[in-house]
Amino acid sequence: MRRFLRGVLVGIAVILGGLILIGHLLDVEDPLAKADAIIALSGDAGPRTDTAVDLWKRSYAPTIIFAGSALDPGSISSAEIMKREAVAAGVPAAAILVEPFSATTEENAARVVRLMSSKGLKAAILVTSPYHQRRAAILFARAAAPAGITLRNYPARDPQWDPNTWWLTEPARSLTLVELAKLSVEVGAAAFRRGS
Repeated sequence: MRRFLRGVLVGIAVILGGLILIGHLLDVEDPLAKADAIIALSGDAGPRTDTAVDLWKRSYAPTIIFAGSALDPGSISSAEIMKREAVAAGVPAAAILVEPFSATTEENAARVVRLMSSKGLKAAILVTSPYHQRRAAILFARAAAPAGITLRNYPARDPQWDPNTWWLTEPARSLTLVELAKLSVEVGAAAFRRGS
């Protein structure tokens, strides 16, 4: 009986350790350094905007780029909504660039890199939700490298998502599982491209 209980406890510890490892795998963060721009991707109700504004107020970059289209094509873009929230929080409109057409993370990367290149911006801090940061980092790095743009990752400070407990609540659990599936597809596609 003692051996059985020990096996159960070890099994639980392994599962919990694996779940925590997944959270920290997704939630990639680099040491902060000054940059030319802060890039904030649309997709949440405020932490991404709040984090970008906080970084701007701490003088990590003079410019914020908000990226993302509207869910409804007839509506104002998510990027524009984020800009308005940032202006209301004290960021001058002149310090903000908007990329309002990208509907996916891959499009975010391609369009933001083009925008940065057109403005002569060479370094950026990438802000998105913690569960989305790893995949966004991969896609942005792929788009930025040929343009000579360097990126640092800084996940949004989101109280709704914790890398140590993401599986305990909704919508954190669903968001993370969907992101894991997308990341798996992206990693598989990258491996296929390298093998071709």
